[in-house]
Amino acid sequence: MALWDIGFRNIVDVDGQLLAIDADLIDPATLLAKANRPMDQPLWLVRAGERLLLQARQMIRLTQDEVLFFETSAWSETEMIERLAA
Repeated sequence: MALWDIGFRNIVDVDGQLLAIDADLIDPATLLAKANRPMDQPLWLVRAGERLLLQARQMIRLTQDEVLFFETSAWSETEMIERLAA
């Protein structure tokens, strides 16, 4: 499928829910709202097995060549290892 077929430039995953977003920059509250999540909860960026807590006013740069993964719940280290092993 060509990029122009779907009408959106960026794909993100929030708690397993794929979202198509046309903006190149987005803040955590707007991303949470698009995912139908409470806007006041923490948002974690998951990259290469690491979880990075995003600040409330931190802007997220989206790129067309990668899908960014986000989580809203805090996982313990043991739970994270079990998820990676599965």
